[in-house]
Amino acid sequence: MSRFSFGMPFGWFVVAWSAELPPGAVAKRNFFDRELVLFRGETGEAHVLGAYCPHLGAHLGVGGTVEGDSLRCPFHGWRFSGQGDCLEIPYAKRIPPNAKANALPSAESGGVIWAWHHPDGAAPSFDPPEVAEFGAEGWTADWTKYEWTVATHPQEVTENSVDWPHFHEVHLMSPPPERKVEFKGHEILWEAATKKNVTTLDGAEDEIRVIGRNPGLGCSYVRYTGMGESVIVMGMTPIDSESIRMFFGVIGNKAGRTDEEMAAFHQSYADDMAVAVQQDFPIWENKIYRAQPKLCDGDGPVGDFRRWATQFYVTTE
Repeated sequence: MSRFSFGMPFGWFVVAWSAELPPGAVAKRNFFDRELVLFRGETGEAHVLGAYCPHLGAHLGVGGTVEGDSLRCPFHGWRFSGQGDCLEIPYAKRIPPNAKANALPSAESGGVIWAWHHPDGAAPSFDPPEVAEFGAEGWTADWTKYEWTVATHPQEVTENSVDWPHFHEVHLMSPPPERKVEFKGHEILWEAATKKNVTTLDGAEDEIRVIGRNPGLGCSYVRYTGMGESVIVMGMTPIDSESIRMFFGVIGNKAGRTDEEMAAFHQSYADDMAVAVQQDFPIWENKIYRAQPKLCDGDGPVGDFRRWATQFYVTTE
């Protein structure tokens, strides 16, 4: 029996870093309990398709080749657009009307390739996040990247945004004396300020303020101010109903530092943030989901969060 009774949410999810998919590249992925293929056409647009050819089932990500803005199947040469339409069958005069690969809505912003997952194939109902600082002058040029496979669910990770008491027990941070949260449509807007010791910088004390946005259950992006000014993007992409792939990236404001000074400082600062994320893993991987938790007056707005989260699931009457 699954630890998580609510199934897989819909929304925008990270499927790759932009830098992983140069023009003409093809990549295999396994998300949403299915095989996917990613490819980038010669015009630079990234696409996400279901991996198996509708003809005789070949995996388009194993030997498939990019031609223009299309992907050619390695088995019989059928060629598909980024929207899944069959454009050519080399040995046929007519294309069967149902010869269509399944395409997922995709987008690219802030150095990230996003795919929209919905179990019923419904169109996107909101946009993936934009990160204005990515590529901006004075900021590091690309994400400092971390990835992990974790036996948990996107909702469990996102719930941490409003679970303030765990800051002290899990992350050894002072409980945030300043904190607020707003549930606004498909987003959570949250903010907290506290102190912590930076483990990768000789334990130096850092007064931090984090301002976060969670557009749905699949991702968050955080503006983090302390010793340095940083932006964090985090993706929680379901592999299946029991595990996720976590994408964690950090960019930093150089704030007048030379490239050499910034490289050393930023790597250490980002590594400390990554350590904090990993501190949650033993909790997430070994806990169960309490549908009716016994909450106290010192807990964060867990109930409000869970009511907000229900909008991202397909329910059957």
